[in-house]
Amino acid sequence: MSLIRMEHISKYFRMGGETIKALDDINLVISQGEFVAIIGPSGSGKSTLMNVLGCLDAADTGVYAIEEQVVSKLRSNQLAELRNKKIGFIFQQFNLLPRLSAYENVELPLIYRGVGKKTRHKLVLEMLEMVDLLERKDHKPTELSGGQQQRVAIARALVGDPPIVLADEPTGALDTQTGIEVLNLMNKMNALGRTIILITHDPSIAACAKRIIKVQDGQISSDSAELA
Repeated sequence: MSLIRMEHISKYFRMGGETIKALDDINLVISQGEFVAIIGPSGSGKSTLMNVLGCLDAADTGVYAIEEQVVSKLRSNQLAELRNKKIGFIFQQFNLLPRLSAYENVELPLIYRGVGKKTRHKLVLEMLEMVDLLERKDHKPTELSGGQQQRVAIARALVGDPPIVLADEPTGALDTQTGIEVLNLMNKMNALGRTIILITHDPSIAACAKRIIKVQDGQISSDSAELA
């Protein structure tokens, strides 16, 4: 069974009275445990593809299924539940809540899921220890470096053990060395069996993935899995 299945996915936008085809007949299958990089220049459609993959936006045509659950058939509350349980998000700008501590930011998705306090405490501490930030658990984002904030974001993405981790330019706001550390952490996550989908415009970042999908003009122009 595929983890992610896209069949004939297209997405349109209206701009200045003109219809723009952001995604053009995308067909894609991703299996459990893969580390996939989706790469393309600005305007290629990779960000739109990421939004559809993350259930942040809906395709206009085609079928998108996660673990064979067809996304288009879900109501808005079901979509929100699917995102919370199935997808961990890592963003370029971290998207941490500034008034919450590192511990509280990581805990938040578990609260939304209705996980009990004792279990939440155990899971949050495990995740913060994994990203080597246990001693910073009470620090707020402004008291952390960029790399530390991104590691908090990674812990938040992983804490509910989602089958999919979707990372949008996760090293874009970091210096080179810190970016390498974050990518090493993502490789560690993948080695533990998590499926990673990395969105980037940088070939050197994409090279850390085991499968590289290139997007151009809203279409998949190449897929290293097909060349293997």
